[in-house]
Parts: sequence; C-alpha cells; structure tokens
Amino acid sequence: MTRHSPTRRLTWLAAAAAGALLTACGGSGGDAAPTTPGASEPAAAQQVDQKLHDSLPADIKEAGKVVIGTEALYPPFESFADDNSTIVGLDPDLAKAAGEILGVEVEFSHTAFDGLLTALDGGRFDLVVAAVTDTLEREQVYDFVDYFLTGQSIVVKKGNPEGIEGIGDLCGKPVAVLKASTQEKLLGQFNAKECAGDPIEIHAFPSDKDALMQVQSGRDVASFTQDAVGAYNSATIGGGNQFEIANSEALLPTPVGMVFTKQDTQLRDAFKAALEELVANGTYEEILANYGLESGAVDSITINGATA
Repeated sequence: MTRHSPTRRLTWLAAAAAGALLTACGGSGGDAAPTTPGASEPAAAQQVDQKLHDSLPADIKEAGKVVIGTEALYPPFESFADDNSTIVGLDPDLAKAAGEILGVEVEFSHTAFDGLLTALDGGRFDLVVAAVTDTLEREQVYDFVDYFLTGQSIVVKKGNPEGIEGIGDLCGKPVAVLKASTQEKLLGQFNAKECAGDPIEIHAFPSDKDALMQVQSGRDVASFTQDAVGAYNSATIGGGNQFEIANSEALLPTPVGMVFTKQDTQLRDAFKAALEELVANGTYEEILANYGLESGAVDSITINGATA
C-alpha cells in the first residue's frame, strides 16, 4: 500500500500547546514531553462479540482481562494523564475498544521500552502495545497484528542551527534515540551505508524524553524518532518553540503492531478480529481522528506485515 505516514497535520496540536503546562527540557529538570491530550470525543462503546469472546484462551476468559505492556512516555501513542497514573493515548483507546468487543477488561502496565519484550517472554504481559515497529527481525521471535503505518523524523532545536535536512546531514554528528527501538537500528544501518565514511555517533536513552533533553542541551544535534511522536513533541513542547522537524517528508514508512508471543495465536487472532470489527464499524477511523492521526490508517489489519 502507498498510504503516507503521519505528518505535521495533527489537528489537535494547537489546542494542546495552548492548554498544557509545558516546560523546556534542560537545566531546570522540567519534563520534556507534555501529557497527551485527551481524545476530543470518547469512542462509542462496543458490543461484545460472543463468538470472539469464546475464541479467547481459557486463562484469559477466566481472568476476565488482558494485561498489556507499554512504555507510557511516547505521546500521542501512550503517556500518563495528569494524575500520573492513568495511561492514555491512541494505543489505550484502540486496545480498550478491542477489549470491549472481546468482552474482557484491558489493563495497561508501564515498563521501560527496552524491557517490554523481555517481560512479554516472561509472562508478565499478555501482549505489548507500545507503537512497536513490525520488522522482519522481530517477526522471527514474535507475531504482530499491524494497525498503523508511521515514518521517521529528525527532531532538532528550533531554528535548525545545524542546517540538517536529511540522513546525510547526521553523518559524523551525535544523535539521540530511544534505546532498543527500530530507530536505533536504522541509525546503525545508516552507519553501514550513507555514513560509512563518517559514522553517526549514536546515543541511546531509556525514553524519548531523555533523548529530547540531549537535543535541548546541545549534547546531541538531533533525535531520531517516529514521525507522529516527533510532530507531537515539536508542536507542543515549550509552546512549539523548542523543537522542529528537520526533514520535509517522513522517512521510511513502516507498520506498527500489537505484539504477541509465537505461542499465543488464539489471543493474536482474537485481537486481529476485534480490530477488524473496529475498522468495519468506523470506530478505528474515529479513534485515529481524535488524535489527528488519520494519515497513518491502514487499509486492513494484517499479521506480520513487515517488509524490512
């Protein structure tokens, strides 16, 4: 498919920037990323699909809930609400609606991004929903139910003092990135190709917030992140006066998916079917529109749709 990844056209960003209490990242120790604004309108409640409920694994039906691992520092996909406890965003809204169709409660649990898949392996979570990029390498170990398409962005200081426009401009420079992310791997691939003669100095951090703080302080010239996240942070942090996106077009669009162990095919298939119902009844597009992310909508929900 050729649908474009999310761009700067996030319809709620102006309101979020005006209404949130934002601080610059740097010496004061203020938060780098603002709380994700609530959806403009809650999605309509879904009816339980008894057939899909019956298809769930026995332990899930007995528990009456699924526990979902996420890293709640990645708006607009997921972040903590103002109570610093409730996890909100695109992913929680989609998962909650899918859970309603499946007839189970959805419980989100926050963990550092680089520990999510390990925790899934250990049975701490039933699945992971954290804007995880579906890649061929990850598919060797996990199954993905792909529900979104995103590109990548280069986030720089406002005014772009280094004059960065694309990947080639990062060669030989220090760049911040989320630890264990696809973006970290992509930077490594750039070092093997575009920047082979003058490699990027890659600095990986536990959260996207930490990476942005390096850019704000001047220790790194840019942060490499998902396009929707870069757009949100650039438009909201410091009232939109701290960062901007250097590249004019989102780079390397890739699918994003819910992650399951290879053994948990029943739960995987149930969530795929629930998401398909959300697509069919219009709730999927409604939820994406609440976050201004319609441009990342997929035409169909797929399993393991990675191309690279």
